[in-house]
Amino acid sequence: MKKIKVRIKRLKTAELMVTRDPLMELPDGILSKIISLLPLREAIRTSILSKSCKSIWTCHSHLKFDSLNVLGSSTACINKSSRLKYVQRVDELMNQRRKGLKMNSFTVHFHLGNEFSSHIDDWISCAVMKEVESIDLDLSVCCSRRNCVCSSKHEHYKFDCGGLLAATGRKSNLKFLKLDSCIFSAPLSSNCLNSLITLELRRVSISDEMLNNLLSNCLHLETLSLLCCQDLVNLNFDGSSLRLKFLRIQDCLRLNEIEISSENVRRLEYSGPIVSFSFKHVPNLVEAFLCFTQKDRLSGVTYALTRLASELPQLEKLNLLSFLSMNVLKLPDIGPAFTNVKELILSIYPFHDEDRLSWIAYILRTFPWLQKLQLNLFSPSFIKPPEEIVLNKRNDKKRRLLPECPHKHLSELEMNGFYGEKHEVELLKYLLENSVALKALTVNPCQKVFRGFNNWVCEKESSLDMLTRKTVSKLLRRVVPTTVRLQFV
Repeated sequence: MKKIKVRIKRLKTAELMVTRDPLMELPDGILSKIISLLPLREAIRTSILSKSCKSIWTCHSHLKFDSLNVLGSSTACINKSSRLKYVQRVDELMNQRRKGLKMNSFTVHFHLGNEFSSHIDDWISCAVMKEVESIDLDLSVCCSRRNCVCSSKHEHYKFDCGGLLAATGRKSNLKFLKLDSCIFSAPLSSNCLNSLITLELRRVSISDEMLNNLLSNCLHLETLSLLCCQDLVNLNFDGSSLRLKFLRIQDCLRLNEIEISSENVRRLEYSGPIVSFSFKHVPNLVEAFLCFTQKDRLSGVTYALTRLASELPQLEKLNLLSFLSMNVLKLPDIGPAFTNVKELILSIYPFHDEDRLSWIAYILRTFPWLQKLQLNLFSPSFIKPPEEIVLNKRNDKKRRLLPECPHKHLSELEMNGFYGEKHEVELLKYLLENSVALKALTVNPCQKVFRGFNNWVCEKESSLDMLTRKTVSKLLRRVVPTTVRLQFV
């Protein structure tokens, strides 16, 4: 009898512990904060803890539906079966999320097409109803498995801007919109994107007219990125009401002309074939990144180092990437001066032994007020072992003949991809001899690559870099004056 009483008491205690969930007794604000700090996949898994925790994950304000969060694997092969499973699972989660609080961001990263448009429309409408501020829709092929062929024989999803964002009958709170691999559609006049601040379109089908109508209705738009949008031909950014500050255009291969007439534009980033630029009223355009590809690379780099000086006289920072040897450039002896440029970033693919280095004298002459110079060098012979590099420097005593060009304002110099080869050393020595105001020198054997919007990536140091580091370090101590602060990264 005593044992039975003890057992009943234990059962009651266990039942009390189940019904009393300390986690659910927390204030809603604190509980929501805790859930939002978890990755979405982990937040969803809390629903199996108990009945009271079944919908606790709906407090999560950042929904990211990718292969890992939905299917449990980031390397899943995207076929018909996985698409159906993915859509069914997201349908279930979004139905649960309708009961939750405000949604800050909604992200879909999965290879889907127009056959699932009704599902995608429903997800976005739900997010808009929850006052979402950020939508990231990437429907491109994103499988990372080797030897995996993901079927892409379907029509792209049509993003009906007016139907999705204006149909809820309430004011849109959307501030960030990113679309990848879809078709953009919007009514000629719509205020559904009035609150938008950042817009990125990648591999999106959108016409010149549609883009102009879109911009005329985005009264608060500050950042615009157009990447691989092959239906664009003539871009015209014109209007006193346009608040656009940062403009990025990359690999839109059918472009013929870019016309900018807006006093708010501050930074332009362009990568692609050379086009006709027209800068009519851009008093605040002080930063530019230019990278010319395909057949007209020579004309593009020449344009950037000559005519741009008169077309953008207010320019303060120029970032130029050259996909050709600087040896082939035909630069004038006396070019137009960049009178306001304080910082120049020059990346050279390739930079080889045959380079006569005449371009560096041109740089010192045409950028008289330059204060900071960054050179990113990509030498095709960087695979040589350090011992061979040193041997080459000892055997080859010839030196390029360059004119003296004393520069009175260059105070900071940075050289990346520096392996201590002969042409690299001569370039460095020439700059040290002519930069009479130089105070700081930074040298890095690793290559540095620009990814857009002040995003730089440095390659990881290899075993060769570590071997080269010792050789180059000794060399730098011999050639760098003691008055210059040396930093060897």
